[in-house]
Amino acid sequence: MRRVLFICATPVAFGLDTPPEIGLGGIESTNIALSRALARRGWAVTLATRRSGTVERDGVRNIPLGEAAGCEADAVVTSNDPRPLRAHPGRRGIVWVHNPLNVEKSVRKGYLLPFLSLRPEAVFVGTLAARIMSPLYPFRRRHVVPHGVSPVFLTPEPTRGRSRDFVYASQPQRGLDRMLRLWRGAAPLITSGAKLHVFGSEQPDSSDDRGPVVFHPRRGAAALAAFYGTARAMVCPGSPDETFCLAAAEAQAMGLPVVTAGIGALAERVQHGVNGWIAGTDAAFAEAIVSLATQDDLWSELSAGALLQRRALTWERAAILWEAILRGPSREGA
Repeated sequence: MRRVLFICATPVAFGLDTPPEIGLGGIESTNIALSRALARRGWAVTLATRRSGTVERDGVRNIPLGEAAGCEADAVVTSNDPRPLRAHPGRRGIVWVHNPLNVEKSVRKGYLLPFLSLRPEAVFVGTLAARIMSPLYPFRRRHVVPHGVSPVFLTPEPTRGRSRDFVYASQPQRGLDRMLRLWRGAAPLITSGAKLHVFGSEQPDSSDDRGPVVFHPRRGAAALAAFYGTARAMVCPGSPDETFCLAAAEAQAMGLPVVTAGIGALAERVQHGVNGWIAGTDAAFAEAIVSLATQDDLWSELSAGALLQRRALTWERAAILWEAILRGPSREGA
């Protein structure tokens, strides 16, 4: 049995026993999902997170970060930060690159010297993320493995789009202000009857006559999936620092088309006219929302395309690709 250690040193205190109703961020949730998927394939998986005490679930051993240095493993995978690899000399070191890491950011965070001295491998979550990574990083090898989508979004009955509820579930800085301006200022959108539901905002629940907007607190995956089961589509402009956009993939897996500006990873996640709509201007964005809200045939076409993600993005597939990396050569030219 091969042994792999995942180190997730984000500031968030979490673990395998974190209640599902607590919405974890993308880095935390994907570390848990991949650990479980590899364990199902027979790997001995240890996950080190910011927690106290050890717990074992679903074949994964979840330990405190402070115990990671003493953990024996054939391969060590750390999220974004290469520094934990220093405690595992002679072991195969892999950095799972979740976010853009320009050289200036690496210097500021203290990552650059470990990158230069350790020369780990890198696994990117998309081709765009791999392409924008500076060639100055001396990675031994570069791989691309897309994330999977939680079964919570893959197994329920897909939406039938009977409402005109649109969802915004990305981080607020990734286009929420733009969406609020549209909903409260674009006359055709206002009269279409479309309602915007914003998840994860600090603002109180509200709705007004200028364009209905409802704010919801952060929800766990099951609660989001339940809401998606009655919704019409997702709006997600995108951001240059977005490398995958799990929120869009989860929505598509529930049959929600995604309307986007195609910024960052959304250009990779959404195929125009297949599983969503790419709109370059505010006017085009509003027009796309109105069309999806009022044209059932268009919505049905794009919803069918979105549902293809149920087969394309699973953690089982991601685990198979990771397994090929973990079992394959670790040296350049090998």
